[in-house]
Amino acid sequence: MELKEKVLTAHNRQIWLSSILAKVGNTSPIGKLLLLIFYYLEAVIIFKDWRDFLYIRKDNIGNKFFALDQAIIHSTHAEVKRLMQTEPQIRSNYLGIIKMRASSYLLNNPLSLGTNGQEHSGVRAVILQALPDPLETAETLGKLVNQNLADAAKQGQLHIGNDLPAMILRILHQLVFEMSFSEEEVTASQAYIQDIGLALLPNFVVKYLLRSKSAPHIQHRQRLIERYKQSPKWAAYLEIGSQHQLNEHQIANSLFDMTHLAGTAGTSALLGSVIGVLCLNEGLRNDVMAEANAIGNKQEPLNKSVLENATLTEQVILETARLYPPVRFVSQLTTQSGEITIGEKKCPFQKGTLLMGSIFTANRDANRYENPDTFDVTRNFSDILSWNSQGHERICPGTSLSIAIIKTFCLYLFQKYQWDSSTDVKWDFANFKPFTPDDLVLQGFAQKM
Repeated sequence: MELKEKVLTAHNRQIWLSSILAKVGNTSPIGKLLLLIFYYLEAVIIFKDWRDFLYIRKDNIGNKFFALDQAIIHSTHAEVKRLMQTEPQIRSNYLGIIKMRASSYLLNNPLSLGTNGQEHSGVRAVILQALPDPLETAETLGKLVNQNLADAAKQGQLHIGNDLPAMILRILHQLVFEMSFSEEEVTASQAYIQDIGLALLPNFVVKYLLRSKSAPHIQHRQRLIERYKQSPKWAAYLEIGSQHQLNEHQIANSLFDMTHLAGTAGTSALLGSVIGVLCLNEGLRNDVMAEANAIGNKQEPLNKSVLENATLTEQVILETARLYPPVRFVSQLTTQSGEITIGEKKCPFQKGTLLMGSIFTANRDANRYENPDTFDVTRNFSDILSWNSQGHERICPGTSLSIAIIKTFCLYLFQKYQWDSSTDVKWDFANFKPFTPDDLVLQGFAQKM
């Protein structure tokens, strides 16, 4: 069966499921079982061909369609923006399209992105306390980035897929906890992130049947949670969290999610894509290099002024985030039942139905962006969706730090480092994995004399 036929046949099953759930409910035993079955049936398709999956449904069904466990996916810029800005939002344990079913993989703590109410407010307060103002810590940030790039120069190459996540892990743990990572810890944290897909399996499978694979990851998370509590900054995080009735377990696990899933996975993916864009576009690379040399002195520490004046570099980051968003989906739950038109058919939906926004298709919406598949740094990015838009409570609290880290890497790559050549730059639009040209290698990577 061709992919198009598979995708559309699966959607017809989703239409059938909506009528069944209207009779039995989505919280009944049979309703939960059907949702579980449908999730895995579609996951097999979407994890292997996620972009084609989206566009086949969008082009043949419309801007809204069912997917996975009866989620209603919205695909246009206007719809996704509206979903992001709806308040208050009710969330669940979703990381993009991954439903985190294996609670043991998260040490039986809800994913921080899936918390609600007072717990959500508390987690957000702790994260905002933990994330430094990049303009005020520019010198420290510059030293950390330079140190990591210098280590890569000793190896003579910079490997995007392997080296960047390790670098971001080290940098974030220094900034957030004043904590150094051993190479063993870096490797273990990278493995935890790479195998996050384990969490979409039922908990008994991960905890028992796949114990040989999951146990090292779970033990590593447990060890880091205890290390976090030894940080000189822990008392401040504990005080903020306690004011919101969060306990030590909730606070430490939320910071783990922040540093590993949102911070490292997201920032390293976007940084890798920015480097990929600059490798492909020689003219743009020369312009960014000229800006880096004009606003900074490689002999002087990084400062607030340099970060603020890296305006072209920021535009490159924003346009890269539009075309290659590190987070491709955003979600929330309905607070009541209702009816929605899918294609030409009116379909019922239940309270607690997942509403999901496809950031990838929204960012390439021709009704919002002229020539949406073309890289253009002169665009208006005032309502960019890649960090959950602006001006509401869902905006990513790490936006400014993530952009500043990527800026610093770009500035130093051109001010202080050089490379002889690079391998091919390719983005994988099929397999559902971190969105970056993982196999890109900057060869002959060295410090400038």
